[in-house]
Amino acid sequence: MTEPRSIGIYLTSMTIGGAERVALDLSSGLSGRGYDVDLVLVDASGDLLDEVPDDVSIVDLEARRVATSLLPLRRYLTSREPDVLYSMMTEPNLIAIAAHQLASTNTRLVISEHNMLSHSIDSIKDRLVTLGAWASYPLADHAVAVSKGVRHDLLEKTRLEDDSISMIYNPVRVELIREQASEPVDHEWLADESLEVVLSGGRHEPQKGFDTLLDAFARLERNDIRLVLFGNGPETEALQRQAIELGISDRVSFPGFVDNPYSYMSAADVFVLSSVHEGFGLVLIEAMACGCPVVSTDCESGPDEILDRGKYGSLVSVGDNKELADAIEQTLEESCDPERVMSRANDFDVETAVSRYGSLF
Repeated sequence: MTEPRSIGIYLTSMTIGGAERVALDLSSGLSGRGYDVDLVLVDASGDLLDEVPDDVSIVDLEARRVATSLLPLRRYLTSREPDVLYSMMTEPNLIAIAAHQLASTNTRLVISEHNMLSHSIDSIKDRLVTLGAWASYPLADHAVAVSKGVRHDLLEKTRLEDDSISMIYNPVRVELIREQASEPVDHEWLADESLEVVLSGGRHEPQKGFDTLLDAFARLERNDIRLVLFGNGPETEALQRQAIELGISDRVSFPGFVDNPYSYMSAADVFVLSSVHEGFGLVLIEAMACGCPVVSTDCESGPDEILDRGKYGSLVSVGDNKELADAIEQTLEESCDPERVMSRANDFDVETAVSRYGSLF
């Protein structure tokens, strides 16, 4: 087959999130290399839509749910016939496989997994989706895992063969992050040089382990240390109550959604990833790109790979608030070389990932 020139990238929406930012970076990078790129969305909504380059076409399937996008996606494949359809995340992968089978076009289907299927068993729906992945993933032409841990998990939990899965780290717009990191920070604690600030953030949900982070921070009794926990989600109110119960509410800030988290990372003294599990841990690289020291749980999967087994930041046991507190304290006491962690972030630059995707497609 000739070199593909048209690529459809299929996902739910452009609401701010890790996979959505990857889609944005990938579509931008591929279009910059001369590919015709369609961003094929279950629902064309979300704040990141404004950042999509003009030369990337937005295809709105106008579906209310992923499942109901099956027929619209089939129509897209039949009418557009892109050389490659690249699908992101488990549920969209299943619909993409079904639509691909129904469409009977020459489009090659590449699915991608961003989380570990072995952790997606919290509900009956999760278990059904995982079963669907086991049954249908081999019908795709190829699969991409965003970390070595996710790749290993796919081999364990699906019928995919070893040579049908590539591992490509998520792209990170390192230079753009650094540009935004240089902007003034909009938080009084981060602007106060007399304080040391521990920073963390993301969607407030059990997976992120923010309850462990609060317990760890409560062990740090110095009056000059603060914790800023940006983001929101279903656990926000519970985390705020926990901070009150721990007696640290005056030293913990919940600023909610932050327009420019990179200015926060640039000004913070340490960034903490406290997750129970991850698919990759993109936020660690973002913090490192800003020159911020990092501490992370050694969760599955990603942090160990990003930090090269602790070479570029401390790795602690999942759920151990004492070990986490000790690692934060040690990181604050040590002098960090920002250039060293920034250099490591360069290894994950978007051009590297886009080049690998271009070769794969």
